[in-house]
Parts: sequence; C-alpha cells; structure tokens
Amino acid sequence: MSMNEDIGTLLRRGFETWRGNLNLAVPFVLTIVAIMLLTVAMVLAVMYPLITSSPDLFSTAGDLEDPQELMEFLQGAGNLGLAAAIILIAILAMALLSSFFTAGAIGMAKVATLSGKTTLKDMWSSGRRHFIRLFLAEVVMMVVILVGVLVLTLPFIADLMGAFETNEPEFGPLILWIALLIAFSLIISILLAMVPYALVVDGLGPIGAIKAGIAFFRSNKMDVFLIWLVVMAVSVAIQFLAAPFSGSEAASAAFSSLSGVVSILIVAPLTTVWWTRLYMTRAGKMAEAETPRDEGVKYL
Repeated sequence: MSMNEDIGTLLRRGFETWRGNLNLAVPFVLTIVAIMLLTVAMVLAVMYPLITSSPDLFSTAGDLEDPQELMEFLQGAGNLGLAAAIILIAILAMALLSSFFTAGAIGMAKVATLSGKTTLKDMWSSGRRHFIRLFLAEVVMMVVILVGVLVLTLPFIADLMGAFETNEPEFGPLILWIALLIAFSLIISILLAMVPYALVVDGLGPIGAIKAGIAFFRSNKMDVFLIWLVVMAVSVAIQFLAAPFSGSEAASAAFSSLSGVVSILIVAPLTTVWWTRLYMTRAGKMAEAETPRDEGVKYL
C-alpha cells in the first residue's frame, strides 16, 4: 500500500476496508445505546425523590406557568443539589463512554486498515487503552473552543445586551458576530480533526495528540480539507434527501429515523476509516505491525 496514495485512492480503499468490516458500526451503535440507557437512568434518578416526596408533582407542576414558580415548587419538592449532581455524573459518564467507543472505533479502523480485518476485541483493547486520554484531550479542546467563542463574543456584548433590551436591535453587528462564530467553528473543526486519530494511532497523551493533530494539519492542509469536505458532503446529502418528505409529518419522521440509522451504521464507521487511513498514510504508519502493541501511557 502506497504511503502517498491520492485522495481518490484513499477513499476507494477506505470504502473497501469498511465494506469488509461491517462490524465497525458496533462502537457507534453501542454509544447510542449507552447514552439512551444513561439518559433514562438519569431521569429516573432525578425524578424518583420528587415523585416519592410529592406524589401530585406532575399535576401541580402542570398548573404553574411562571418558570420562577416552577423552580420554587421544585425546590420545595426535592433536593435540586442532588438532582444537579446526578445530571453532572450522568453527563460525565456519557462523555467517558463516548470517548471509550470512539477510541475503540479508531482502533478497529487502524487494525482493519493495516491487516484488512478487525474484531470487537480490537475495540475493547483500544477503548480501554486510550479512552481516558481521549476524554482529557476533548476537555482541553472544549476549553480552547469556549475561550475562542468568548474572545469573539466580547466585542459584541453591548450589541447582544441591546438586542434583548430593545425591540429594534441592530442586525449588522449580530450578523457579523454569527458569521465570525460560524467561521471559527469551521476552522477549529478542520484544525483539530486529526487529534483523536493521532492520539489512538500513535498512543499519545492529550497535549501531545493536540500538537500532533495540528502539526499534521499544517503539513497536509489540502488532504485534511478534502476529506473534511467529503465527510460534510455525505452528511449534508443525507439531510438533503429528506427535503421531499418534509410536507408529511409521518414521512418526515420516518425518513429522519432512517437517516439516523444510516449515519450510525454507514456514515460514521466509513468516515472513521477514511480519517484513520489519511492519518496513517500521510504519517507513515502503514508499515507497522498488523495489530496494535500495548504501549506505555503518555500523559503529555
């Protein structure tokens, strides 16, 4: 396999790898199932004390129209601090599980790219080895993104406050602010796209993976942009196909569900293979052993 294959060849070979390893969808299915189960458990855990302490909660809450009244009612009916703690724990658990299965999916894609075949054993192995570091990398990236959004928002604070306080806001500054946020989101999504793949493929720590991902982008700007463009085009195409069904609520709901299934079973694993193959071919990883080695944890 050539380390300098063009994008067309990369996409074709990545598609062949995915077609021969349909089990690559399993991590994404498990992610959805785990998040759904955690969501149900979270809701039940939050509502149980409220229901047991105030059986007429729902009938009474339904008569409250003012959000402040509803908040006071909930404060009197149960412990909001406990509810907040349960929600935060559930969100943390969801993030960790998502990191586990994402690392597992990339590990499976790596093995499939090297050897042509992968198994669920590769998912568990890669997920277990990398999920904490991937989670920490995502936290760092989220902080960077929030700081960037804050920096872009500060010059428009007065305009945003004015938009809430008056019925005639100035749309010029607001449109500029929204345009800047969209541009920032697109740039950061491309700039950091390779971080999870650098982390899993090279066994790097959070900071090292971010540095490696950015360095990879700087050395392969056009290739990263083209794959990003293909991934975005595939995602948009699926949503565009739903347009003819928008007139019927039932048909729209059915197609929305179908597009979600297609995204989970096909688009997500296929694009993971494409991104993994891009990193491995351009970073010279195609000559590695066919199965990932156990590596020492690199924290930075």
